Amino acid sequence: MEIPSKVSIFSRTLELKGKPGTLIAINDTGFYEIVMDFQGRNHVVLFPIAETAIIFNDAMPSTAADFEVER
Repeated sequence: MEIPSKVSIFSRTLELKGKPGTLIAINDTGFYEIVMDFQGRNHVVLFPIAETAIIFNDAMPSTAADFEVER
């Protein structure tokens, strides 16, 4: 996971469903720091980790499964 990284944000509190943003930090007090566009201007928004889902826009690279995972 690279930071900064483009993400989609899901937050019930702010009623966001897939809002684009840029994750710039995950701070020690339990918040994602995300830059988002509001009314044409960029703002840093603090989202509580426990109440926010983020999806990184860049998918993980495919890896060759040359091994078996024991479950």
